[in-house]
Amino acid sequence: MSSSAWHPLVALMRRFCVDWLCRADPTVPGEIMTAGYSILIGGHTLAGRDEQYVPATMAQLQGFPGLLISVQELFTTGEQVAMRFTEHGPSAAADGQPAAWTGIGLFWWDGARLTRNVTEEDYHSRRRQLGARCSDPVDAPAVAPWSAMPVDPDPAAEDAVRAWLAKGDLSADGDVLLDDGWCGQPSPPLIDVADVQVAELFSAGERVAFHVVQSGRYLGGLPDTDGTEGCAAHLSAVGMVRVVDGALSGHVVRDRAGLRRQVRSR
Repeated sequence: MSSSAWHPLVALMRRFCVDWLCRADPTVPGEIMTAGYSILIGGHTLAGRDEQYVPATMAQLQGFPGLLISVQELFTTGEQVAMRFTEHGPSAAADGQPAAWTGIGLFWWDGARLTRNVTEEDYHSRRRQLGARCSDPVDAPAVAPWSAMPVDPDPAAEDAVRAWLAKGDLSADGDVLLDDGWCGQPSPPLIDVADVQVAELFSAGERVAFHVVQSGRYLGGLPDTDGTEGCAAHLSAVGMVRVVDGALSGHVVRDRAGLRRQVRSR
């Protein structure tokens, strides 16, 4: 498949990954994003491409000089894109110690340029790796992510995922991997969930992407949070799952770093 045959939204995502993040070229966002582009990440919204998004992203790229992004999975409806990826590179603040951390992003466009993005990246895992001075591996990349073509939604798959999300336990009823659990790290439930708000959800065939916010009582399990168990908290998560014969599999990234900040501030 030649580049001229790529779906234009997927072609934008290639430029987002290769030309923007991997090359750290600050001129690229002006070509692939609207001026009002925003990202919701870790409970914070960076609103405005040039006002907030580009400066904040450049600061991260400068903090990890030579950062790369490897795409593990990508699917699209033609209107939205879901992408699971790994960012990896050396930390300038940690004397060049490398780290590799997972992220899942949901993107929208206006038919010409990207308009907004909801992402969670596993900054908790990055902090662990830099502290231990031992990097996790990079998960195997997709063979041909830019060849993805639009697939029609599947309402039955969406219903199955909504029912699963409503139960509150993201590790139950299926082969769904949380955070860095795919490489053997512990990823227990962190909240006794009392309420679930599905902020975003879309499907491309049997594959479903979502952003959910869970609220409830903190169960413990994060570093330096002893004594905060039972306090009210909320936890944002972005996921990409597959529904086959009613069974779910896939990946979810939770904002564990944000949850830790919440409970430590109580």
